[in-house]
Amino acid sequence: LPPSIPRLSPGLMWLQQREGGGDLRHTCEQGDGLSRYGWLMHDGENFGAQEIRDGGLYLKTEFVKRPGGEHGGDWSWRVTARNEGMGGSATLLSLFFYVATDGQGTLRPHLENGTRLAAVTGTTEELGHFTLTFLRPTADAEGDPKYA
Repeated sequence: LPPSIPRLSPGLMWLQQREGGGDLRHTCEQGDGLSRYGWLMHDGENFGAQEIRDGGLYLKTEFVKRPGGEHGGDWSWRVTARNEGMGGSATLLSLFFYVATDGQGTLRPHLENGTRLAAVTGTTEELGHFTLTFLRPTADAEGDPKYA
């Protein structure tokens, strides 16, 4: 994920739903049994790409910052997920994006057709008014992604 923005913290959780349950994750720790995780490249401020391999899940997050504006610029973030399942059968994968303030500010979700999160608007003292926009998921040639 991009570094924390003053008074605004974004994050990503993922859940591989298997028979008998699954593990909801939002961090990568040595004791988690992940086959691989870490930054592939990162300059500490303007761009980064990380890879996570969790069983049959390949998850890659990338961010880039475009300088400008009154508060340092615009951020773009892309998540790529490929779920190959365990033992050849794909499992259902759920991705959860979250954003929080430290209590000093406001956040308001905007839904498209009452179901899909299209944007979050908010205000913080450091950023003033801001908008986080979520584009519709895309899929490769294998089919359309399912999302709510």
